[in-house]
Amino acid sequence: MAFTFLVEDGTGLPNATSYVSVEEADSILAPNIHEKTWPTLTTDAKERLLAWSTAILDDRTIWSGRKSNAESALRWPRSGVVDRDGIRVPDNVVPHPVKAGVTELARALAEVDRTVERPEDSLTRLRADVVELEFEDGYRLPVIPGRIGAILTGMGRVGSQPRWIIR
Repeated sequence: MAFTFLVEDGTGLPNATSYVSVEEADSILAPNIHEKTWPTLTTDAKERLLAWSTAILDDRTIWSGRKSNAESALRWPRSGVVDRDGIRVPDNVVPHPVKAGVTELARALAEVDRTVERPEDSLTRLRADVVELEFEDGYRLPVIPGRIGAILTGMGRVGSQPRWIIR
């Protein structure tokens, strides 16, 4: 099956695969002087990472408000959303924090596959005297880096588990 990259334009496209374009992602990451991986990637790789991170965030985030268009392939645009400053988000846009969150997750996914399953009991030792943590060999980082939750403040609540898992 061929991969098609299509950026949501605020109308609720039925076949959109990403909330952010490669150009927007490049611009969002440009001020980060420590970023070395993203600029070296091909456009195709960036598109795939942006689509993948969009799907992961849609799966693991309880977005604020409600979907504006039932036919939309993605969960934005949304209506009834108020940002962290109390300003109403128009129901025909994907707001910048969502684009920035997708971009940051795509950047993290470019460095390591954060979606690999990891055992819940992977912590094998904790020493409090000189703070030492030891994990099993198969341990992986959480899927959603903590920084992304901060970026998305007001847009929704991010979880490390898919939103449909009840614990």
